[in-house]
Amino acid sequence: MMNGVITAYNKQRGFGLISQELVVQSIYFDISDCKAKGLYIGSSVEFELAITKRGKVAKNIVGMAKKRSKLKVV
Repeated sequence: MMNGVITAYNKQRGFGLISQELVVQSIYFDISDCKAKGLYIGSSVEFELAITKRGKVAKNIVGMAKKRSKLKVV
């Protein structure tokens, strides 16, 4: 699985782009490949990379849970 952040999404057309840290080219995704609901621009996601005739695409996209730090009371 690879990690990235949704940086663009066109709701009417059902596709968007995922960017990765230190990678210049964004990766295309289709909404039908999203396994989670409630994703938006800025959401951290995990996905599998597939190579198609049109280039690299993200498949099996799932949201990543935000890590919460636990504070101890002393």
